[in-house]
Amino acid sequence: MPAVPSSNKFANRSISDCARDQMLITMRCNCCRRQVVFWAEDLDRVLEGKFHEAHKPIWPCSNCRTIDYMQMRWSIPAASEIAAGLTVRRPVRKITKWIWRDERA
Repeated sequence: MPAVPSSNKFANRSISDCARDQMLITMRCNCCRRQVVFWAEDLDRVLEGKFHEAHKPIWPCSNCRTIDYMQMRWSIPAASEIAAGLTVRRPVRKITKWIWRDERA
């Protein structure tokens, strides 16, 4: 894949493509330097199969609350990397909650 993504979004690698190839996706904030590693399969499940390009951030940084400095990279994990104890963020459960507002009767 070229270093610069194509303007045609369907020519670029998607998160579903990364999930099919069992890749890791690293999200890094260049503002606060926070870095988190995800399995692409988990991100695809969270996005519920919707098309999303793998080089565009999904959500903003949880520390500095900005998406402007987010960078996403994908890679195939090496066996030595996994054996060394790589920390990967995994989804636990989906929470649905009610939102309330006050109204005059």
